Amino acid sequence: MIGAIRSELRKVFTTRLWWGMGLGMAVLAALIAMGFAALLGNAQMSGGDNGGQGNPFARLTIGTAQLIYNAGIVQQMTLLFPLALGVMLITGEYRHKTISATFLSTPNRWVVMLSKAVAVATTGALYAVVHAAASIAGAAPIIKFVKHQPTLLTEPKVWQSLGLGIVAFVVWMLFGFGVGMLVRNQIAAVLIAVGLAFIVQLVLNILFTVKHWYSAMKWVPGNLTTNMLITSDPTQGQNVDPASQAQYFAHWWQAGLVLIVYAAALAIVGALLTTRRDVA
Repeated sequence: MIGAIRSELRKVFTTRLWWGMGLGMAVLAALIAMGFAALLGNAQMSGGDNGGQGNPFARLTIGTAQLIYNAGIVQQMTLLFPLALGVMLITGEYRHKTISATFLSTPNRWVVMLSKAVAVATTGALYAVVHAAASIAGAAPIIKFVKHQPTLLTEPKVWQSLGLGIVAFVVWMLFGFGVGMLVRNQIAAVLIAVGLAFIVQLVLNILFTVKHWYSAMKWVPGNLTTNMLITSDPTQGQNVDPASQAQYFAHWWQAGLVLIVYAAALAIVGALLTTRRDVA
């Protein structure tokens, strides 16, 4: 088992794909965090004449800091990278026909699947650390030197939120891994994964909003991710629409647990099909 895990990790870290995508993700994470930090203190951004009520950027709170440092994940833009990489790590084996050699060298396919899942989770955790570092590097200087406010990086809840980013990245990379096992064609799998992550989620959020099914929105993976990371209310002390509060679980761990169940179910179904399929 240890040898199989070591082999799968080598497949990831001996190619340029992982660090190339990681570099692009880091740049995007820093830019998005900088943009969110630049909005800080703009009380009228969305508040109109109500003095910024319900606007998380009206003043700096722990929740606002969590939102800024996790901006790329909240916007779901940087989640594209672990999602796509998770797809390509498994579909690349089918594309280049290396999956046959893998199964021949390790006949127990469940050992192979578990080893691949460990490699995927490890890569996701590494991406989360890089993402957090890039977001802090982008946002903290603007908060401190441009907005002249404390960065709140000494607050345990801010670091808790950044730490939960590891869970988010591992889960979304496992999402991609699961889709890649279900759809072995690399291009089709990437398109399906991206379509489900962005277009379908957007449509569902719009539909639930129009129908006023606010409680249903808490089950959408993107909303669950935000719910897990933003553990403190960015609009604390302000008047917030009850419908907005209904979109999220009361506790971050509940959202995290649902996300993990989603990822585990998708990965298990994909692994079951993979272990039963013939390979060329």
